[in-house]
Amino acid sequence: MGNISNRQKHHRAKRDELGLNLWQRLTRILLLASVVGVGILVFSVFAPEWEKLKDMDRENAVLREHLDKLNQERNDRLQDELYTSNDIGYLEIVARDRLDLQLPEEVIFRIQR
Repeated sequence: MGNISNRQKHHRAKRDELGLNLWQRLTRILLLASVVGVGILVFSVFAPEWEKLKDMDRENAVLREHLDKLNQERNDRLQDELYTSNDIGYLEIVARDRLDLQLPEEVIFRIQR
């Protein structure tokens, strides 16, 4: 009778061990599924925002190029203005036209439209 009892104990121990292994496996599978699920959830939340960020970066690059072009145009205009403001011929034309100045012994005829 003691032999049967030992055999039953051994059988129960094996069964409990098998059950524990099964529960460990199920727990690991559940944990893995949870991690994958959370990963998919995070990706689904942040993926659209990531695309918006990329679009904004592209738009920012285009706007920076436009700003650089406008700055170059402004610098060119300032350079032209600096050149013309120091040009005696240009200053003489502006003085005659806008300020109605004339040289001595010079007669100016203006025609009104």
